Amino acid sequence: MKKSLVVGMFIIMLFSHATYSQMPGVSSPVKFDLGVGGGVSLPTGKLSDASKTGYHVGAKIRLHSFIPLSIVSSGYYNRLPEKNTDKTDSQWMLGVGLEYPIPSVMVKPYFGADALVNIFKNEGTGTSSYTRGGVGLGAGVEFSIPAFGSFDTSLKYQIFNVVGKEDGEETFSQIAASVALMVSLL
Repeated sequence: MKKSLVVGMFIIMLFSHATYSQMPGVSSPVKFDLGVGGGVSLPTGKLSDASKTGYHVGAKIRLHSFIPLSIVSSGYYNRLPEKNTDKTDSQWMLGVGLEYPIPSVMVKPYFGADALVNIFKNEGTGTSSYTRGGVGLGAGVEFSIPAFGSFDTSLKYQIFNVVGKEDGEETFSQIAASVALMVSLL
């Protein structure tokens, strides 16, 4: 009797382990990613007449998995050297936007749109500081690296001064190619 009870308990424990191993793990419905990165800033239009190719560095936050869209926020320091002088123009670019991810396993493409607040500081002729509202439109690909995080690469067309333009002010825009190292915190 005692022997059959021990064998019965052993069989129950053996099968219960197999049953539990088949159950999916419970994860948070919200995922929170934080990343740092930078890239190349290529001025376009009238901005390219006065500025050379520059760079940008900053951080990005992404909330995703609870709705079909991802909510993103970013802050970047953008620096564009002037063509004919040794001076530079710099912008602090603060953005909030949405990304539409295309479902995939290791490589996750997405389309994105951002609303931007751009704080300009010009060091060249007519030194000034001013703020404008802008937009950014683009696409990217996130490459997942298991047990590490991901690399988020993107290409965006950014218009710096859609809102707050003065009379006669030209539209300033650039193409920003970025790479960020993203780490999931939730």
